[in-house]
Amino acid sequence: MKVENPNGYLSKLNADELIKANGEQGALKMVSQQFEAQFLQTVLKQMRSATDAMADEDNPLTAKSNNGLYQDLHDAELANRLSQVNGMGLAEVMTKQLSRSFQSEKDPVAFDPQQMTTTAMQPALIMRPIVKDFK
Repeated sequence: MKVENPNGYLSKLNADELIKANGEQGALKMVSQQFEAQFLQTVLKQMRSATDAMADEDNPLTAKSNNGLYQDLHDAELANRLSQVNGMGLAEVMTKQLSRSFQSEKDPVAFDPQQMTTTAMQPALIMRPIVKDFK
């Protein structure tokens, strides 16, 4: 059974519209929240499947007649709400990590190889030279 929800978080995945409405950083934050919500929904679904053996047959949320549809909808909404209030912090970490890649794209393509070598060898330049006496 396929449930289409035009107001759900999966309907907001058009990147161009997100960037126009919220800017690059805002769009990145929203997509990170959407990913966290999807991740949390998957975790909740797996937790529910692990406890199916102990499920109450009379529970209307998990009754066989609706194939757990109400439980899935509840889990999706719960995951969405948790991601909006920094439920796990995954969205925040993803936003920080991915925003670095946006910043590096704005750097010039040409670079000074001498500067790159000096930067790469910085720890070696800080250390004192080791002198051994060979007697």
